[in-house]
Amino acid sequence: MRLSLPLFYGLILLFLSPLSAWAQSESETPKPKPVRVSGGLNAYAGFYQASGIENRNQTTPFGLSASATVSLPGGISLPFSVIVGNQGASFRQPFNQFGISPTYKWATVHAGYRNVQFSPFTLASHTFLGGGVELNPGKLRIGAVYGRFNKAISTDLANPDQAIPSFKRTGYAVKLGYGSAANYVDVVLLNAADDTSSITGTQGITPARNTVLGVTSRLSLANKNFSFEMDIAGSAYTRDTRAQLVPLSDKPLMKTFNLFMPAQLSTQLTTAAQLGLGYRSKNFGLKLQYKRIEPNFQTMGSYYFQSDIQSFTIAPSINLLNSKLRIIGSLGLQQDNLAKTKNAQTGRKIGSLVISYNPSNAFGIDFQFSNYGISQQAGLRPIIDTLRLAQNNLSLMANLRYSIQNEAFSHLFTLTGTHQQLSDLNNTTSAFTQNQNQNINLGYFLTELALGWSANAMVSYTQTALPQDQMVRFYGPTVGISYPLLDKKLNTSFNASYLINQQLGVTGKVINASLNASYQLGKRQSLNLQLGYLNSNTGQPDQKFNELRGSLGYGISF
Repeated sequence: MRLSLPLFYGLILLFLSPLSAWAQSESETPKPKPVRVSGGLNAYAGFYQASGIENRNQTTPFGLSASATVSLPGGISLPFSVIVGNQGASFRQPFNQFGISPTYKWATVHAGYRNVQFSPFTLASHTFLGGGVELNPGKLRIGAVYGRFNKAISTDLANPDQAIPSFKRTGYAVKLGYGSAANYVDVVLLNAADDTSSITGTQGITPARNTVLGVTSRLSLANKNFSFEMDIAGSAYTRDTRAQLVPLSDKPLMKTFNLFMPAQLSTQLTTAAQLGLGYRSKNFGLKLQYKRIEPNFQTMGSYYFQSDIQSFTIAPSINLLNSKLRIIGSLGLQQDNLAKTKNAQTGRKIGSLVISYNPSNAFGIDFQFSNYGISQQAGLRPIIDTLRLAQNNLSLMANLRYSIQNEAFSHLFTLTGTHQQLSDLNNTTSAFTQNQNQNINLGYFLTELALGWSANAMVSYTQTALPQDQMVRFYGPTVGISYPLLDKKLNTSFNASYLINQQLGVTGKVINASLNASYQLGKRQSLNLQLGYLNSNTGQPDQKFNELRGSLGYGISF
Protein backbone atom coordinates (compact mmCIF):
# COMPACT_ATOMS: atom_id res chain seq x y z
CA MET A 1 0.00 0.00 0.00
CA ARG A 2 1.49 3.33 -1.08
CA LEU A 3 0.26 6.72 0.05
CA SER A 4 0.46 9.69 -2.27
CA LEU A 5 1.75 12.91 -0.71
CA PRO A 6 -1.64 14.72 -0.72
CA LEU A 7 -3.29 11.72 0.93
CA PHE A 8 -0.39 11.41 3.34
CA TYR A 9 -0.65 15.01 4.52
CA GLY A 10 -4.41 14.71 4.57
CA LEU A 11 -4.15 11.82 7.03
CA ILE A 12 -1.82 13.84 9.21
CA LEU A 13 -4.25 16.76 9.33
CA LEU A 14 -7.15 14.38 9.94
CA PHE A 15 -5.61 12.89 13.07
CA LEU A 16 -4.09 16.11 14.36
CA SER A 17 -7.14 18.35 13.89
CA PRO A 18 -9.15 16.87 16.82
CA LEU A 19 -6.16 17.25 19.11
CA SER A 20 -5.72 20.84 18.02
CA ALA A 21 -9.38 21.54 18.74
CA TRP A 22 -9.13 20.03 22.22
CA ALA A 23 -5.99 22.05 22.94
CA GLN A 24 -7.68 25.30 21.84
CA SER A 25 -10.63 24.67 24.11
CA GLU A 26 -8.25 24.43 27.08
CA SER A 27 -6.37 27.65 26.33
CA GLU A 28 -7.65 31.02 25.22
CA THR A 29 -4.38 31.93 23.49
CA PRO A 30 -3.08 28.81 21.74
CA LYS A 31 0.44 28.95 20.40
CA PRO A 32 0.73 26.89 17.23
CA LYS A 33 4.02 25.11 16.81
CA PRO A 34 5.65 25.91 13.48
CA VAL A 35 7.07 23.36 11.11
CA ARG A 36 10.82 23.06 11.68
CA VAL A 37 13.48 21.69 9.36
CA SER A 38 16.93 20.64 10.57
CA GLY A 39 19.74 18.67 9.05
CA GLY A 40 23.15 18.85 7.53
CA LEU A 41 25.30 18.55 4.41
CA ASN A 42 28.64 16.74 4.30
CA ALA A 43 31.19 16.39 1.51
CA TYR A 44 34.31 14.25 1.68
CA ALA A 45 37.24 13.10 -0.46
CA GLY A 46 40.03 10.73 0.42
CA PHE A 47 42.61 8.19 -0.63
CA TYR A 48 43.21 4.47 -0.09
CA GLN A 49 46.31 2.34 -0.66
CA ALA A 50 46.89 -1.35 0.03
CA SER A 51 49.72 -3.80 -0.51
CA GLY A 52 49.66 -7.55 -0.05
CA ILE A 53 45.90 -7.84 -0.63
CA GLU A 54 43.37 -6.71 -3.17
CA ASN A 55 41.93 -3.26 -2.61
CA ARG A 56 38.97 -3.28 -0.22
CA ASN A 57 37.94 0.27 -1.12
CA GLN A 58 38.08 2.83 -3.92
CA THR A 59 41.56 4.31 -4.34
CA THR A 60 40.10 7.84 -4.36
CA PRO A 61 36.78 7.70 -2.50
CA PHE A 62 34.60 10.79 -2.55
CA GLY A 63 30.99 11.53 -1.88
CA LEU A 64 28.26 13.86 -0.74
CA SER A 65 25.69 13.13 1.96
CA ALA A 66 22.72 15.17 3.10
CA SER A 67 20.14 14.67 5.82
CA ALA A 68 17.05 16.58 6.82
CA THR A 69 14.41 16.12 9.50
CA VAL A 70 11.02 17.79 9.17
CA SER A 71 9.35 18.31 12.56
CA LEU A 72 5.58 18.74 12.35
CA PRO A 73 3.11 19.76 15.05
CA GLY A 74 2.11 16.88 17.31
CA GLY A 75 5.65 15.57 17.81
CA ILE A 76 5.93 14.03 14.31
CA SER A 77 9.42 13.78 12.83
CA LEU A 78 10.13 12.89 9.19
CA PRO A 79 13.81 12.02 8.56
CA PHE A 80 15.32 12.01 5.06
CA SER A 81 18.86 11.15 3.97
CA VAL A 82 20.72 10.77 0.69
CA ILE A 83 24.26 9.60 -0.06
CA VAL A 84 25.94 10.00 -3.47
CA GLY A 85 29.51 9.02 -4.31
CA ASN A 86 31.77 6.68 -6.24
CA GLN A 87 31.09 3.99 -3.59
CA GLY A 88 27.39 3.95 -4.40
CA ALA A 89 24.21 5.93 -3.81
CA SER A 90 21.27 5.53 -1.44
CA PHE A 91 18.16 7.39 -0.39
CA ARG A 92 16.11 6.87 2.76
CA GLN A 93 12.72 8.28 3.62
CA PRO A 94 10.04 7.33 6.16
CA PHE A 95 7.02 6.86 3.92
CA ASN A 96 7.35 3.11 3.36
CA GLN A 97 6.25 2.53 6.93
CA PHE A 98 4.87 5.67 8.49
CA GLY A 99 2.71 5.89 11.57
CA ILE A 100 1.63 8.34 14.22
CA SER A 101 0.30 7.96 17.78
CA PRO A 102 -0.76 11.43 19.00
CA THR A 103 -1.77 11.66 22.67
CA TYR A 104 -3.94 14.15 24.47
CA LYS A 105 -4.59 13.70 28.18
CA TRP A 106 -6.00 10.17 28.57
CA ALA A 107 -6.55 9.44 24.85
CA THR A 108 -4.05 8.03 22.32
CA VAL A 109 -4.81 7.47 18.64
CA HIS A 110 -2.79 5.05 16.49
CA ALA A 111 -2.66 5.35 12.70
CA GLY A 112 -0.42 3.85 10.03
CA TYR A 113 2.31 1.33 10.82
CA ARG A 114 2.30 0.80 14.59
CA ASN A 115 3.68 -1.51 17.29
CA VAL A 116 1.29 -1.86 20.21
CA GLN A 117 1.56 -4.22 23.17
CA PHE A 118 -1.48 -5.27 25.21
CA SER A 119 0.16 -8.31 26.88
CA PRO A 120 3.12 -10.66 26.20
CA PHE A 121 0.97 -13.57 24.98
CA THR A 122 -1.68 -11.72 22.92
CA LEU A 123 -0.83 -8.52 21.05
CA ALA A 124 2.91 -8.21 21.69
CA SER A 125 4.37 -5.45 19.49
CA HIS A 126 3.64 -7.07 16.13
CA THR A 127 3.76 -4.44 13.37
CA PHE A 128 0.39 -3.80 11.75
CA LEU A 129 -0.94 -1.28 9.25
CA GLY A 130 -4.19 0.19 10.47
CA GLY A 131 -5.58 2.21 13.34
CA GLY A 132 -6.59 2.05 16.94
CA VAL A 133 -7.22 3.90 20.18
CA GLU A 134 -6.16 3.60 23.81
CA LEU A 135 -8.37 5.37 26.34
CA ASN A 136 -7.60 5.67 30.04
CA PRO A 137 -10.26 7.92 31.65
CA GLY A 138 -9.73 7.59 35.36
CA LYS A 139 -9.23 3.94 36.28
CA LEU A 140 -10.79 2.58 33.10
CA ARG A 141 -8.41 1.02 30.58
CA ILE A 142 -9.74 0.55 27.03
CA GLY A 143 -7.81 -0.34 23.90
CA ALA A 144 -8.67 -1.47 20.40
CA VAL A 145 -6.66 -1.86 17.19
CA TYR A 146 -7.48 -3.17 13.74
CA GLY A 147 -5.29 -3.61 10.72
CA ARG A 148 -3.20 -5.72 8.39
CA PHE A 149 -0.64 -7.88 10.19
CA ASN A 150 0.88 -9.45 7.04
CA LYS A 151 0.73 -8.33 3.46
CA ALA A 152 0.11 -10.70 0.57
CA ILE A 153 3.32 -11.93 -1.08
CA SER A 154 3.34 -14.18 -4.14
CA THR A 155 6.40 -16.06 -5.26
CA ASP A 156 7.82 -15.67 -8.74
CA LEU A 157 7.75 -19.05 -10.46
CA ALA A 158 10.93 -18.12 -12.32
CA ASN A 159 12.70 -17.21 -9.05
CA PRO A 160 10.90 -19.11 -6.27
CA ASP A 161 13.63 -18.47 -3.67
CA GLN A 162 13.51 -14.67 -3.84
CA ALA A 163 10.41 -14.23 -1.67
CA ILE A 164 8.62 -16.17 1.04
CA PRO A 165 4.93 -16.36 0.12
CA SER A 166 2.28 -15.27 2.61
CA PHE A 167 -1.43 -14.55 2.67
CA LYS A 168 -2.79 -11.16 3.56
CA ARG A 169 -3.54 -11.33 7.27
CA THR A 170 -5.92 -8.95 9.02
CA GLY A 171 -7.03 -8.90 12.60
CA TYR A 172 -8.07 -6.92 15.62
CA ALA A 173 -7.31 -6.81 19.32
CA VAL A 174 -9.35 -5.30 22.14
CA LYS A 175 -8.42 -4.64 25.74
CA LEU A 176 -10.66 -3.90 28.71
CA GLY A 177 -9.23 -3.34 32.14
CA TYR A 178 -9.25 -1.39 35.36
CA GLY A 179 -6.47 0.30 37.31
CA SER A 180 -3.47 2.56 36.86
CA ALA A 181 -0.21 2.12 34.98
CA ALA A 182 1.34 0.36 38.02
CA ASN A 183 -1.75 -1.48 39.33
CA TYR A 184 -4.13 -2.97 36.80
CA VAL A 185 -6.00 -6.01 35.57
CA ASP A 186 -6.65 -6.28 31.81
CA VAL A 187 -8.55 -8.78 29.68
CA VAL A 188 -7.32 -8.97 26.08
CA LEU A 189 -8.79 -10.61 22.99
CA LEU A 190 -6.98 -11.00 19.66
CA ASN A 191 -8.53 -12.41 16.50
CA ALA A 192 -6.74 -12.63 13.14
CA ALA A 193 -7.07 -14.67 9.95
CA ASP A 194 -5.49 -15.10 6.52
CA ASP A 195 -7.32 -14.08 3.35
CA THR A 196 -7.26 -17.06 0.99
CA SER A 197 -8.09 -14.86 -2.01
CA SER A 198 -5.13 -12.51 -1.47
CA ILE A 199 -2.73 -14.67 -3.55
CA THR A 200 -3.27 -17.02 -6.46
CA GLY A 201 -3.05 -20.69 -5.50
CA THR A 202 -1.59 -21.93 -2.23
CA GLN A 203 2.11 -21.65 -3.24
CA GLY A 204 3.02 -24.26 -0.62
CA ILE A 205 1.47 -22.50 2.38
CA THR A 206 -1.83 -22.95 4.22
CA PRO A 207 -4.17 -20.17 5.43
CA ALA A 208 -4.36 -19.87 9.19
CA ARG A 209 -6.67 -18.37 11.80
CA ASN A 210 -6.02 -17.50 15.43
CA THR A 211 -8.01 -16.41 18.48
CA VAL A 212 -6.22 -15.59 21.71
CA LEU A 213 -7.83 -14.72 25.03
CA GLY A 214 -5.59 -13.49 27.82
CA VAL A 215 -5.47 -11.84 31.23
CA THR A 216 -2.58 -9.62 32.31
CA SER A 217 -2.08 -7.91 35.65
CA ARG A 218 0.46 -5.92 37.66
CA LEU A 219 -0.31 -5.22 41.32
CA SER A 220 1.51 -3.54 44.21
CA LEU A 221 0.46 -4.76 47.66
CA ALA A 222 1.11 -3.90 51.31
CA ASN A 223 2.50 -0.39 50.92
CA LYS A 224 4.27 -1.39 47.69
CA ASN A 225 6.51 -3.90 49.51
CA PHE A 226 4.90 -6.78 47.64
CA SER A 227 4.38 -6.97 43.87
CA PHE A 228 2.44 -9.46 41.79
CA GLU A 229 2.69 -10.09 38.03
CA MET A 230 0.48 -12.35 35.96
CA ASP A 231 0.20 -13.09 32.25
CA ILE A 232 -2.10 -15.94 31.20
CA ALA A 233 -3.42 -16.73 27.73
CA GLY A 234 -5.16 -19.45 25.77
CA SER A 235 -4.63 -19.63 22.02
CA ALA A 236 -6.82 -21.48 19.51
CA TYR A 237 -4.69 -21.72 16.35
CA THR A 238 -6.02 -23.24 13.13
CA ARG A 239 -3.13 -24.07 10.80
CA ASP A 240 -5.35 -24.76 7.77
CA THR A 241 -8.74 -23.05 7.56
CA ARG A 242 -9.74 -25.42 4.73
CA ALA A 243 -9.72 -28.40 7.11
CA GLN A 244 -12.93 -30.17 8.05
CA LEU A 245 -15.07 -28.79 10.84
CA VAL A 246 -15.32 -30.86 14.02
CA PRO A 247 -18.15 -31.10 16.54
CA LEU A 248 -18.11 -28.51 19.29
CA SER A 249 -16.36 -29.68 22.45
CA ASP A 250 -18.25 -29.69 25.73
CA LYS A 251 -15.37 -27.95 27.47
CA PRO A 252 -16.29 -24.36 28.50
CA LEU A 253 -13.00 -23.00 27.19
CA MET A 254 -13.57 -24.45 23.71
CA LYS A 255 -17.10 -23.06 23.68
CA THR A 256 -15.67 -19.61 24.44
CA PHE A 257 -13.23 -19.76 21.55
CA ASN A 258 -15.93 -21.13 19.24
CA LEU A 259 -17.71 -17.78 19.53
CA PHE A 260 -14.91 -16.22 17.46
CA MET A 261 -13.73 -19.07 15.21
CA PRO A 262 -14.98 -22.56 14.32
CA ALA A 263 -13.16 -25.65 15.54
CA GLN A 264 -11.49 -27.64 12.73
CA LEU A 265 -9.28 -30.69 12.43
CA SER A 266 -6.18 -28.46 12.28
CA THR A 267 -7.20 -26.38 15.32
CA GLN A 268 -5.03 -26.71 18.42
CA LEU A 269 -5.75 -25.11 21.80
CA THR A 270 -2.66 -24.31 23.87
CA THR A 271 -1.98 -22.17 26.92
CA ALA A 272 0.84 -20.00 28.27
CA ALA A 273 1.33 -18.47 31.68
CA GLN A 274 3.95 -16.60 33.64
CA LEU A 275 3.56 -15.56 37.29
CA GLY A 276 5.77 -13.49 39.52
CA LEU A 277 5.67 -12.59 43.20
CA GLY A 278 8.15 -10.13 44.66
CA TYR A 279 9.03 -8.55 47.97
CA ARG A 280 11.09 -5.40 48.34
CA SER A 281 12.27 -3.57 51.47
CA LYS A 282 15.09 -1.11 52.03
CA ASN A 283 17.80 -3.75 52.33
CA PHE A 284 16.26 -6.97 51.05
CA GLY A 285 14.41 -8.19 47.99
CA LEU A 286 13.11 -11.52 46.77
CA LYS A 287 11.33 -12.47 43.55
CA LEU A 288 9.77 -15.80 42.64
CA GLN A 289 8.86 -16.50 38.99
CA TYR A 290 7.13 -19.36 37.23
CA LYS A 291 6.67 -19.78 33.48
CA ARG A 292 4.93 -22.46 31.47
CA ILE A 293 4.38 -22.28 27.71
CA GLU A 294 2.88 -25.37 26.13
CA PRO A 295 4.29 -26.87 22.92
CA ASN A 296 3.25 -25.09 19.70
CA PHE A 297 1.74 -22.11 21.53
CA GLN A 298 1.41 -19.29 19.01
CA THR A 299 -0.20 -15.90 18.70
CA MET A 300 -0.49 -13.85 15.53
CA GLY A 301 0.18 -10.77 17.67
CA SER A 302 3.82 -11.72 18.23
CA TYR A 303 6.64 -12.72 15.90
CA TYR A 304 8.26 -15.46 17.96
CA PHE A 305 8.88 -16.71 21.46
CA GLN A 306 10.08 -20.01 22.84
CA SER A 307 7.43 -22.66 23.52
CA ASP A 308 7.51 -26.08 25.19
CA ILE A 309 9.20 -24.70 28.27
CA GLN A 310 8.62 -24.71 32.02
CA SER A 311 10.85 -22.82 34.43
CA PHE A 312 11.12 -21.88 38.10
CA THR A 313 13.30 -18.95 39.22
CA ILE A 314 14.19 -17.44 42.59
CA ALA A 315 16.08 -14.12 42.69
CA PRO A 316 17.15 -12.60 46.04
CA SER A 317 18.95 -9.28 46.57
CA ILE A 318 20.61 -7.85 49.69
CA ASN A 319 22.01 -4.40 50.55
CA LEU A 320 24.52 -4.23 53.41
CA LEU A 321 26.82 -1.63 55.00
CA ASN A 322 24.53 1.29 54.14
CA SER A 323 24.16 0.03 50.55
CA LYS A 324 27.91 -0.01 50.00
CA LEU A 325 27.72 -3.79 49.55
CA ARG A 326 25.10 -5.15 47.15
CA ILE A 327 24.49 -8.85 46.48
CA ILE A 328 22.11 -10.01 43.72
CA GLY A 329 21.54 -13.67 42.93
CA SER A 330 19.37 -15.85 40.73
CA LEU A 331 18.75 -19.60 40.56
CA GLY A 332 16.52 -21.26 37.99
CA LEU A 333 15.43 -24.67 36.73
CA GLN A 334 14.08 -25.20 33.23
CA GLN A 335 12.82 -28.17 31.23
CA ASP A 336 11.00 -28.98 27.98
CA ASN A 337 8.99 -31.98 26.69
CA LEU A 338 5.88 -30.87 28.58
CA ALA A 339 3.64 -33.06 26.41
CA LYS A 340 5.95 -36.10 26.84
CA THR A 341 6.15 -36.57 23.08
CA LYS A 342 9.89 -36.04 22.49
CA ASN A 343 12.49 -38.76 22.41
CA ALA A 344 14.46 -36.93 25.12
CA GLN A 345 13.78 -34.34 27.80
CA THR A 346 16.28 -31.50 28.19
CA GLY A 347 16.82 -29.85 31.57
CA ARG A 348 18.74 -26.69 32.36
CA LYS A 349 20.11 -25.23 35.57
CA ILE A 350 20.87 -21.52 35.57
CA GLY A 351 22.55 -19.66 38.41
CA SER A 352 24.09 -16.20 38.69
CA LEU A 353 25.59 -14.01 41.40
CA VAL A 354 26.59 -10.34 41.35
CA ILE A 355 28.52 -8.73 44.20
CA SER A 356 29.32 -5.01 44.16
CA TYR A 357 31.34 -3.33 46.91
CA ASN A 358 31.86 0.45 46.84
CA PRO A 359 33.27 1.63 50.20
CA SER A 360 34.04 5.08 48.76
CA ASN A 361 33.81 7.14 45.60
CA ALA A 362 37.45 6.39 44.86
CA PHE A 363 37.42 2.62 45.14
CA GLY A 364 35.09 -0.17 44.04
CA ILE A 365 35.06 -3.83 43.06
CA ASP A 366 32.51 -5.88 41.14
CA PHE A 367 32.25 -9.63 40.89
CA GLN A 368 29.96 -11.60 38.58
CA PHE A 369 29.41 -15.35 38.46
CA SER A 370 27.08 -17.38 36.24
CA ASN A 371 26.67 -21.10 35.77
CA TYR A 372 24.54 -22.66 33.06
CA GLY A 373 24.08 -26.41 32.93
CA ILE A 374 22.19 -28.54 30.44
CA SER A 375 21.42 -32.25 30.54
CA GLN A 376 19.08 -34.75 28.91
CA GLN A 377 16.82 -37.48 30.25
CA ALA A 378 15.10 -40.27 28.38
CA GLY A 379 11.72 -39.46 26.85
CA LEU A 380 9.89 -41.77 24.49
CA ARG A 381 13.14 -43.57 23.73
CA PRO A 382 16.29 -44.30 25.76
CA ILE A 383 19.26 -42.02 25.09
CA ILE A 384 22.46 -43.51 23.72
CA ASP A 385 25.31 -42.55 26.06
CA THR A 386 27.59 -41.46 23.22
CA LEU A 387 24.93 -38.95 22.06
CA ARG A 388 23.76 -37.71 25.47
CA LEU A 389 23.97 -33.93 25.85
CA ALA A 390 25.47 -32.91 29.20
CA GLN A 391 27.36 -29.63 29.38
CA ASN A 392 28.18 -26.89 31.85
CA ASN A 393 29.03 -23.25 31.05
CA LEU A 394 30.88 -21.33 33.75
CA SER A 395 31.63 -17.60 33.63
CA LEU A 396 33.53 -15.45 36.14
CA MET A 397 34.31 -11.73 35.97
CA ALA A 398 36.02 -9.38 38.41
CA ASN A 399 36.51 -5.64 37.97
CA LEU A 400 38.62 -3.42 40.22
CA ARG A 401 38.68 0.37 39.91
CA TYR A 402 40.54 3.09 41.79
CA SER A 403 40.48 6.82 41.13
CA ILE A 404 42.51 9.81 42.31
CA GLN A 405 41.31 13.33 41.66
CA ASN A 406 42.66 16.78 42.55
CA GLU A 407 42.08 20.26 41.21
CA ALA A 408 44.26 19.66 38.14
CA PHE A 409 43.99 15.98 37.16
CA SER A 410 41.75 12.95 37.38
CA HIS A 411 43.38 9.51 37.43
CA LEU A 412 41.48 6.26 36.98
CA PHE A 413 43.02 2.78 37.24
CA THR A 414 41.07 -0.33 36.19
CA LEU A 415 41.82 -4.02 36.33
CA THR A 416 39.40 -6.51 34.75
CA GLY A 417 39.68 -10.28 34.55
CA THR A 418 37.33 -12.88 33.05
CA HIS A 419 37.21 -16.65 32.93
CA GLN A 420 34.85 -18.66 30.72
CA GLN A 421 34.75 -22.43 30.60
CA LEU A 422 32.70 -24.99 28.70
CA SER A 423 32.80 -28.42 30.36
CA ASP A 424 31.43 -31.38 28.45
CA LEU A 425 30.28 -34.05 30.91
CA ASN A 426 30.02 -36.65 28.15
CA ASN A 427 33.37 -38.44 27.98
CA THR A 428 32.73 -39.44 24.38
CA THR A 429 32.42 -35.87 23.04
CA SER A 430 34.41 -33.84 25.59
CA ALA A 431 37.67 -34.14 23.64
CA PHE A 432 36.10 -32.17 20.77
CA THR A 433 34.05 -29.54 22.62
CA GLN A 434 35.69 -28.48 25.88
CA ASN A 435 37.38 -25.07 25.91
CA GLN A 436 38.51 -22.33 28.28
CA ASN A 437 39.06 -18.61 27.81
CA GLN A 438 40.85 -16.15 30.10
CA ASN A 439 41.22 -12.41 29.62
CA ILE A 440 42.85 -9.69 31.70
CA ASN A 441 42.93 -5.93 31.03
CA LEU A 442 44.92 -3.30 32.94
CA GLY A 443 44.01 0.29 32.11
CA TYR A 444 44.98 3.84 33.08
CA PHE A 445 42.94 6.93 32.17
CA LEU A 446 44.18 10.50 32.72
CA THR A 447 42.12 13.68 32.33
CA GLU A 448 43.44 17.23 32.64
CA LEU A 449 40.53 19.25 34.03
CA ALA A 450 41.48 22.82 33.02
CA LEU A 451 42.35 22.38 29.32
CA GLY A 452 40.26 19.23 28.82
CA TRP A 453 42.91 16.96 27.29
CA SER A 454 42.99 13.25 28.15
CA ALA A 455 45.19 10.20 27.65
CA ASN A 456 44.80 6.49 28.20
CA ALA A 457 46.90 3.34 28.13
CA MET A 458 45.82 -0.30 28.33
CA VAL A 459 47.48 -3.69 28.26
CA SER A 460 45.38 -6.76 27.47
CA TYR A 461 46.05 -10.48 27.45
CA THR A 462 43.73 -13.20 26.18
CA GLN A 463 44.28 -16.93 25.90
CA THR A 464 41.95 -19.65 24.69
CA ALA A 465 42.46 -23.35 25.27
CA LEU A 466 40.77 -25.28 22.44
CA PRO A 467 40.18 -29.03 22.10
CA GLN A 468 43.13 -31.30 21.36
CA ASP A 469 45.54 -29.12 23.37
CA GLN A 470 45.43 -26.14 21.02
CA MET A 471 46.29 -22.80 22.61
CA VAL A 472 45.65 -19.36 21.12
CA ARG A 473 47.01 -16.16 22.68
CA PHE A 474 46.47 -12.47 21.96
CA TYR A 475 48.21 -9.71 23.90
CA GLY A 476 49.53 -6.19 23.49
CA PRO A 477 49.21 -2.51 24.45
CA THR A 478 46.82 0.21 23.34
CA VAL A 479 47.43 3.95 23.82
CA GLY A 480 45.43 7.03 23.02
CA ILE A 481 45.39 10.79 23.53
CA SER A 482 42.95 13.59 22.73
CA TYR A 483 43.90 17.25 22.86
CA PRO A 484 41.88 20.42 22.16
CA LEU A 485 43.65 23.38 20.54
CA LEU A 486 42.85 26.95 19.48
CA ASP A 487 40.38 27.60 22.31
CA LYS A 488 38.88 24.14 21.78
CA LYS A 489 37.93 24.91 18.17
CA LEU A 490 40.34 22.21 17.01
CA ASN A 491 39.91 18.77 18.58
CA THR A 492 42.57 16.17 17.85
CA SER A 493 42.94 12.53 18.86
CA PHE A 494 45.42 9.72 18.23
CA ASN A 495 45.01 6.01 18.97
CA ALA A 496 47.37 3.09 18.37
CA SER A 497 47.50 -0.59 19.27
CA TYR A 498 50.04 -3.38 18.89
CA LEU A 499 48.57 -6.88 19.11
CA ILE A 500 50.60 -10.10 19.11
CA ASN A 501 48.87 -13.40 18.37
CA GLN A 502 50.25 -16.90 18.80
CA GLN A 503 48.67 -20.08 17.44
CA LEU A 504 50.07 -23.50 16.50
CA GLY A 505 53.62 -22.29 17.10
CA VAL A 506 53.26 -19.33 14.74
CA THR A 507 53.54 -15.73 15.98
CA GLY A 508 51.83 -12.84 14.21
CA LYS A 509 51.24 -9.17 14.87
CA VAL A 510 48.73 -6.47 14.03
CA ILE A 511 49.52 -2.73 14.19
CA ASN A 512 46.59 -0.33 14.02
CA ALA A 513 46.83 3.48 14.27
CA SER A 514 44.43 6.36 13.61
CA LEU A 515 44.59 10.15 13.71
CA ASN A 516 41.52 12.37 13.79
CA ALA A 517 41.12 16.14 13.76
CA SER A 518 38.01 18.31 13.69
CA TYR A 519 38.07 22.11 13.30
CA GLN A 520 35.01 24.25 13.99
CA LEU A 521 34.96 26.90 11.26
CA GLY A 522 31.88 28.60 12.67
CA LYS A 523 28.74 27.90 14.60
CA ARG A 524 27.47 25.45 11.97
CA GLN A 525 30.51 24.56 9.83
CA SER A 526 33.38 22.15 10.45
CA LEU A 527 36.36 20.50 8.76
CA ASN A 528 37.24 16.87 9.54
CA LEU A 529 40.47 14.96 8.85
CA GLN A 530 40.87 11.21 9.32
CA LEU A 531 43.98 9.07 8.77
CA GLY A 532 44.29 5.34 9.41
CA TYR A 533 47.02 2.72 9.09
CA LEU A 534 46.77 -1.08 9.42
CA ASN A 535 49.63 -3.58 9.26
CA SER A 536 48.65 -7.23 9.58
CA ASN A 537 51.08 -10.14 9.69
CA THR A 538 49.63 -13.49 10.77
CA GLY A 539 53.02 -15.19 10.62
CA GLN A 540 52.23 -16.93 7.34
CA PRO A 541 54.33 -15.74 4.35
CA ASP A 542 51.28 -15.20 2.13
CA GLN A 543 49.19 -13.42 4.77
CA LYS A 544 50.87 -10.05 5.18
CA PHE A 545 49.33 -6.77 4.10
CA ASN A 546 49.29 -3.01 4.74
CA GLU A 547 46.49 -0.50 4.39
CA LEU A 548 46.61 3.29 4.48
CA ARG A 549 43.51 5.43 4.21
CA GLY A 550 42.54 9.02 4.79
CA SER A 551 39.75 11.49 4.15
CA LEU A 552 39.03 15.19 4.39
CA GLY A 553 35.48 16.32 4.93
CA TYR A 554 33.44 19.50 5.19
CA GLY A 555 30.14 19.68 7.04
CA ILE A 556 27.46 22.28 7.54
CA SER A 557 24.37 22.00 9.72
CA PHE A 558 21.13 23.95 9.65
